[in-house]
Amino acid sequence: MRELLDRHESLAESRPDEPAIVYRREPFADLTLTWADLWARAELIHARLLDQGVRPHQVSALTLHDHPDLVPTLLALWRLDSPPVLFDPRWGTELTGAILAHSTPTFLIGIEPELTARRIGPDRADHPEDAVFIGYTSGSTGDPKAIVFTHERLYDGTLGNVQASLRLRGSRPQRIARSMRMSGSGVINLHHTWAAVLGACVVVLPDLDVSNARDYWARLEADRIDQTFLVPQLIELVNRFAADRDPAVPGPLCFTGSAPLSPRTQDRFQRRFGLPLFNAYGLSETSSAAFFGHLGPDGLATASVGVPERVSARLRDRSGRLVEGVGEGEIELSGAQVFSGYYRNPTATEQTLVDGWLRTGDIGRRDDDGWYHLVGRSKDVVMKGSYAIYLNEVEEMATSHPDILEVAGVPLRLADSTEDIGCLVRLIDGRETSAESILAWLRGALGAQRAPCRVVLTEDPLPRGGQDKLDRPGIRLRWEQLPGVPRTLGSSWESAGQGRR
Repeated sequence: MRELLDRHESLAESRPDEPAIVYRREPFADLTLTWADLWARAELIHARLLDQGVRPHQVSALTLHDHPDLVPTLLALWRLDSPPVLFDPRWGTELTGAILAHSTPTFLIGIEPELTARRIGPDRADHPEDAVFIGYTSGSTGDPKAIVFTHERLYDGTLGNVQASLRLRGSRPQRIARSMRMSGSGVINLHHTWAAVLGACVVVLPDLDVSNARDYWARLEADRIDQTFLVPQLIELVNRFAADRDPAVPGPLCFTGSAPLSPRTQDRFQRRFGLPLFNAYGLSETSSAAFFGHLGPDGLATASVGVPERVSARLRDRSGRLVEGVGEGEIELSGAQVFSGYYRNPTATEQTLVDGWLRTGDIGRRDDDGWYHLVGRSKDVVMKGSYAIYLNEVEEMATSHPDILEVAGVPLRLADSTEDIGCLVRLIDGRETSAESILAWLRGALGAQRAPCRVVLTEDPLPRGGQDKLDRPGIRLRWEQLPGVPRTLGSSWESAGQGRR
């Protein structure tokens, strides 16, 4: 099918001189790649990969870097039908090793400082068909969850993105800002794939942080940005540090998602900057976003995620019955963009896909007008930045530490509308390992993005229920009762304090 590859080739032929990617981020600031440039570079990389021994119809592995060759390399691999497993270079050694062991790629592709291809495994006959890439939502435990993004499903989902852009903006966006580093499939899909199907240009801005947040709106104005997508943590950064925008200048279409958005954060953004902030919702399992928010009668977005753009949605209550009309229950989704199952994990697939419906694990409420509102999560999963981190993934890694007897992960809500993870740890009697050293060890094994932000040591056995399973409510209560260790922290995961006894 290869719709996304065909889309890039079509743009290279019909709009060769129009910009596809503009870099404002060092070390490539002021570099512009046209659609013809992307396609020509992809053809060159395709030839170089063949010269270096890469063969078609094999799974590859690709380390993600913010480099002008990233998109052309993806195009070249699509031409080879060699779908890459996407790796974040900030992942720890344990997670990277576990994902490689599960996905068994034949080739490892590097793009920085130059294009390289190295064989790391044998040829395989079971590569997934029509695949764009393979993304992992967890991988360092015995239950790896990987999703094969196909051209057909991702293209269908992105048509929903395009439909939402046109519906909410009233015209086709021409320039989309990317203020996040290249860290996974979500960043690719919410910027580069969305832009390609729109026929829009992606402007790669400097990573948004405290040092440059003041100039955020001036930067968007200078580059004539008319669509942007920021995770809630970055929305809070803009709220706190950005200078006021010029209300006389038309603003961009603003989306947020990938993590829960607090009504306070959304309201402050909209009232201060005078722009609707649409609360999008989707999962890796839906290939792209499925809901794109709702515009209220006052011209600002509500906290609702709206109604699905191109999928069917329903609610199922705790008794297993479908909810009719107004009510609350687990959100289930079905449609052409919904995945067909986890890669090499039939057990997880059977638990998540039931009669063609995706059990999201997220609790939603449907109001009188049919709009959907996110309530919470039924799974033990934390959205840390743009990543879904499963508590048992962190727990299983921590219990492999030689000094740890038992451990429980605790979801933490940070003051800047993001989530993180705390770990309640009980050491083997007689061991004197500090919380700080355990935290450093976990950061090395899992990578800072997936590691907890705080480790707390306890001498008491952890609360457990039937079949010796961890009692999650009891563990959360234990955490909240610890002196000086609140469940709600005051800073982001990157700067949250370390553990204490």
